[in-house]
Amino acid sequence: MLTPEYIEEQRRLRELRKQQKRTSNEALGKKSPSPKKDIFIKRPMLALPGTDSLDEPEFRVKIMSYNILAQSLIRRTLFPTNGAALKWPNRSKALLEEFKHYNADILCLQEVDVIQFKSFWSKEFDKLGYNHKFYSCGTKNHGVAIVFRKDMFIFRYQTVINYDKEDTDPSDNIELPPPRTITQNIGLLAFLEFTPAVLKKYPKVRERNGLIIGTTHMFWHPFGTFERTRQAFLVLYKYKQFMKTLSTTIGNSKNFYTFFSGDMNSQPYDCPYLSITAKPVSYDSRAKNVITCALSYQYSKRRNSLEVKDGEDAMDKPNPTETEPEFYEGTSEEQKLVKSIQDAHNALDMRAISLYAVGYKQVHPNNSGLDNNRNEPMFSNWANSWRGLLDYIFVISRWDAGKEDLASRVDSPLEVEQNQGIRLVKLLRMPEPKEMGPEPSGQPRLNQYPSDHLCLIAEVELV
Repeated sequence: MLTPEYIEEQRRLRELRKQQKRTSNEALGKKSPSPKKDIFIKRPMLALPGTDSLDEPEFRVKIMSYNILAQSLIRRTLFPTNGAALKWPNRSKALLEEFKHYNADILCLQEVDVIQFKSFWSKEFDKLGYNHKFYSCGTKNHGVAIVFRKDMFIFRYQTVINYDKEDTDPSDNIELPPPRTITQNIGLLAFLEFTPAVLKKYPKVRERNGLIIGTTHMFWHPFGTFERTRQAFLVLYKYKQFMKTLSTTIGNSKNFYTFFSGDMNSQPYDCPYLSITAKPVSYDSRAKNVITCALSYQYSKRRNSLEVKDGEDAMDKPNPTETEPEFYEGTSEEQKLVKSIQDAHNALDMRAISLYAVGYKQVHPNNSGLDNNRNEPMFSNWANSWRGLLDYIFVISRWDAGKEDLASRVDSPLEVEQNQGIRLVKLLRMPEPKEMGPEPSGQPRLNQYPSDHLCLIAEVELV
């Protein structure tokens, strides 16, 4: 009979035989086979205090944000020491294994190649039980994707944010400065309803219409701070419009669970991030110098046409070379534009709450708020020539300018739960700089990370 005692004895004897073989091989001078390496570094999900003790958890959702590095953007001059890690067969395998391992319910992806999405990713996501929405703009050969579980969500509507073309409605009385250059960057919003199975098992979520999820990849340029700050405004503005349109279409007054994530190409002390999280925002010192100096940069005529390709911005005249000057006063016109974009943000009754800012200090204090006062981790991008935090997962919320002053503080997990109906449960651990190994350590690298960005994951309960 296969009793537990018999099974345990057989396991013991099998392990003993393995040990005897290793000892015999060592005596003969033979090396034991090296353990197989993982093709990417696995990081744990860190639970916030008290969340693992919940007896009957509510509906949980794992949201990932990940810039997977477009294969079309890879140049050996940008990744001079990365070798075979840059090859698509290696990267695609490691990326796919990451998706399988972390097993997120919603994936917000940036720098997704158009060709690879059609020929590879769409098929692989189908196999894994996901539906997906993908969008790219203009001549860009990569775009953004929202990927979600078929057994949890039903897609209903989507809208695209075209940063080059969007403007405010005159009836809103918010004056938004026009774009200074063509970027072909976009945002994507999707409205997902819960499946009947989810509604049956978790009746609490019936109190809301469903879930709105969005993602973006904002303009990358060393002097692109003003453009990114404008794009950050449009994220919140278009999110508000989308919610209003959905409410009218659905025909009820229920709210939505609201999330947004992506690569902002902005750090926690820069204007784009501060403008949507630290409201009412007031640009001063470092942030003000950076955005004002950015306005002095003159983009080329080629970039201001629809024929621009990624990375092309040859200058017609000398431009500033220091992106973060210690002091930059700016012209009267530059100062006027800075005030205009600041006023636009403060006139919009919407804000964003970074989930890593909310909870990361509680789960990994050694890597929280070390170079910022918003409790964010140090980096999500670790490339050959630059490292820092560029990627975020947000909850989108209404903002009452008369009652809420978030300029110098961050929401607590309890406030997010009570005010947003979202309980933060776990966050994916982010590495510390000392864990990235000796130089050169810029990613991607074989058996480490398959992109120059690292994915972020927040697990939440919808309560």
